[in-house]
Amino acid sequence: MKQAVAGAFAIAISGIAPEPVQANDWDFVVAPYLWGPEFRTSLDIGPNPPVDGSKSIFDILNSAFLIAGEARKGRWAIGGEFNYLNLGDNVPIGPFNDLANWELDGIMMSLGASYTVFQDSQSRVEAMAALRHWDLDLSTTVARFTASTDQSWTDPLIGARYHRAINDRWNFSAMGNVGGFGVGSKFQWEALIQAGWKWTDTTHVVGGYRHLSVDFEGGQNVIDLTLTGPYVALAFNF
Repeated sequence: MKQAVAGAFAIAISGIAPEPVQANDWDFVVAPYLWGPEFRTSLDIGPNPPVDGSKSIFDILNSAFLIAGEARKGRWAIGGEFNYLNLGDNVPIGPFNDLANWELDGIMMSLGASYTVFQDSQSRVEAMAALRHWDLDLSTTVARFTASTDQSWTDPLIGARYHRAINDRWNFSAMGNVGGFGVGSKFQWEALIQAGWKWTDTTHVVGGYRHLSVDFEGGQNVIDLTLTGPYVALAFNF
């Protein structure tokens, strides 16, 4: 591990919430969590040959800060997130072996809304629309030659969420979205599945699995990023 990790905090816009009810007032969710995905990269930057890697994020993490939130009233919900990552890794590439490496310093921000299209006493189905903005400073070094790029783009997203209360304490949620469509990236998609346990009236313990993948091309640069792995969270409702 490059550097000890003090903590990383985030909320996916993923339906981490108490059991569905028809609320007359605004309800809010904040959920710090630790996500330990495998981080897969395929970077073709400038004149350098492509550099590929696949490691646990804890092995390549320099620093991170991820935070988001959601507000809900009745059938409507709005949410956003701000994610910052600084990563780097040495990778083998042909005869260059450990002379090749990549570095990423970037921000991902999302803002979206959802509307409940179906709801009963236990379940809720929502349609979602959002914008996700990426701002990435990337570089690859091969045989001591460094090529770098700073890419920024915004993607539209559409998706759906499902939430079900199993009993008074347990609930289940799933979310999926797709986006990009050539507006910013060529394509990106995300899927999440999780289970939650009601610890107190205002706190849930949540565990799940999240996959996020983006494929971007800009000029000579091709950026393929995939984060996939489990997470655990505390969801605070107020």
